[in-house]
Amino acid sequence: MVTRTRLPLPSPAPPHTATGGGGVEFRRKLHFLSSELHLDPFPLLAANPALRSAPLPLLRDSLRLLTSHGLSARDAARVFSAFPSLLTSPPGEPLRFLSADAPLPPPRLRAAVVRSPRLLSASVPGTLRPALLFLRRRVALVREPLPLAAALLLAFSVERTLLPKLLFLCHATGLPDPAVCAVLRRAPAILSYGIETNLTPKLQFLAERMGRDPVVELSEFPHYFAFSLEGRIRPRHDALRERGIEMSLRDMLTSNDDEFRERLI
Repeated sequence: MVTRTRLPLPSPAPPHTATGGGGVEFRRKLHFLSSELHLDPFPLLAANPALRSAPLPLLRDSLRLLTSHGLSARDAARVFSAFPSLLTSPPGEPLRFLSADAPLPPPRLRAAVVRSPRLLSASVPGTLRPALLFLRRRVALVREPLPLAAALLLAFSVERTLLPKLLFLCHATGLPDPAVCAVLRRAPAILSYGIETNLTPKLQFLAERMGRDPVVELSEFPHYFAFSLEGRIRPRHDALRERGIEMSLRDMLTSNDDEFRERLI
């Protein structure tokens, strides 16, 4: 007689609740990214693979951190779109530095971060703090809170960007270091402009084509570099020269088109 052996029934498979590439939790993350932040989740997943395994509460914590510092959900979405890693690495340290050390009040902090999201991806000891010390000590920009144009500079490297541009201006204009720093205190954004693409051609045009002394002109109107060479500086200079009209840089560049045309009559 053959004895039948009864094999144990297999245990039922647990419900699938994976937090990685599929499952309920993953679908909730996709919904959070697409419906609440209005972002396309798939480029974010490609740029930051850690999103696949990160718990949804961590993503919400990152959003909550930004909104607690005055940013809207839409602002936060722009930041996460530019730097997807911030979704899984909440930028608490940069935000604390910007709000407490810079210091930037919430409206200015929001404006700075929206203009330059990389402020939140920058290292505090490696980038943000050295840049702040450079502005405070070398440029002597001691105003608090920092002007927005200066706050945007905190995301730049001192060694690769800020210091080389200050030294370039000293060499190219002949202005001594304190005078260049005085110009930069009035127009900090100059330190964000490219040497080859902005500062050099505009200085050459100012001295060679316009016949003006950069030392005098920049001391009086340091915002000269903010205007487009081909879109505003050159055509307005040519229009004045054709009519034999003399005008200060400030009046030539800051007047709107109607005002400028009236001055040509």
